[in-house]
Amino acid sequence: MNMGEFAVHGGDFFGAIGIRLDELEKRHDVVNADVLDAWYGPSPRALSAVREHLDWLIRTSPPTHAEGLRQVVAECRGVSEAEVLLGPGSSHLIFLLIPRLFGGKRVVLLDPTYGEYAHLLGQHGATIERFNLNGPEFRPSVPDLIEFCQQHEGLILVNPNSPTGVALTLAEVETLVSSLPTDYPIWIDETYIDYCGEGQSAEPLVQAHPNLVVCKSMSKFYALSGLRVGYVVAAPDLVRTVEPEIAPWSVGLLAQLAAAEALRDTEYYEARRAETATLRAELEATLTEAGFEITPSAANFIMFRVESARALVADAEKQNIFLRNCDSLSPRFKDDYVRVAVKDEPFLSRLKQFFMPR
Repeated sequence: MNMGEFAVHGGDFFGAIGIRLDELEKRHDVVNADVLDAWYGPSPRALSAVREHLDWLIRTSPPTHAEGLRQVVAECRGVSEAEVLLGPGSSHLIFLLIPRLFGGKRVVLLDPTYGEYAHLLGQHGATIERFNLNGPEFRPSVPDLIEFCQQHEGLILVNPNSPTGVALTLAEVETLVSSLPTDYPIWIDETYIDYCGEGQSAEPLVQAHPNLVVCKSMSKFYALSGLRVGYVVAAPDLVRTVEPEIAPWSVGLLAQLAAAEALRDTEYYEARRAETATLRAELEATLTEAGFEITPSAANFIMFRVESARALVADAEKQNIFLRNCDSLSPRFKDDYVRVAVKDEPFLSRLKQFFMPR
């Protein structure tokens, strides 16, 4: 398949490690700040359970439809089991549900936002209606967004947004959802919402708003990117209709166990959230001191304005530091924005050394 058929993503750092995965020790020399994987490891509870049972987990078929993990998700997130649809990563669920919900419609996207949505909508006959956000803060006005949405047929919202890191509060999201018709499809991608603290997810709103689907990834905040676990919270009727299209055993046994233990380990992840906020503040200070205009972020990454994104990304790559050129995330970006992931102190030191001489 021609690579041009895919949306643009990060992950160029694998070129320095090797995509054959036979020299993984090279990863220690790389700052993979072009993707938004967690800088910390998974829950110690998850790691302990996986280590204890690893041989058995690898060779054993999992529960067919991850029924137990579904129960844990419902218990830990305060929703009904009937509202939970599990899949092998949120991307799988995006590709399954977005065409069903938005194909052929006039769909509102924030601009900029995660590029996979525009790519997928374009493949399924949808018309993209862009709600332009203006820098440096790139924060949407909720009343203006409501008025814009009312002129169209559906909304896909990434909250906090990527690449900006800007987040709407739960109260703002509830106002938005409540102001649109009950048959108006709304998709909220909450991949980074847990970095905003407890009580900001829109998952509880689904019960009162059956037109709302909340997409959840366990890759980033829960540090399980390599295991591919995701779910959506949606109206039970939609879950029942779509679930037969999810292949049996789609979430592996190792992934099911690690995800269940991670969801239960709230104390560990709250500590990591607080540490991430501290590291993000250090990175913001570094970028500001280096003369860049930053967009204040609530997530585990920062977007900043540069003279040439291509040149900066290329210079960083020479030092095995990988950053994300944001051009593919908005047709309005013209080589002028870069996104960098928050990393721990050793990697942050390398980023500081790279940025400060500039």
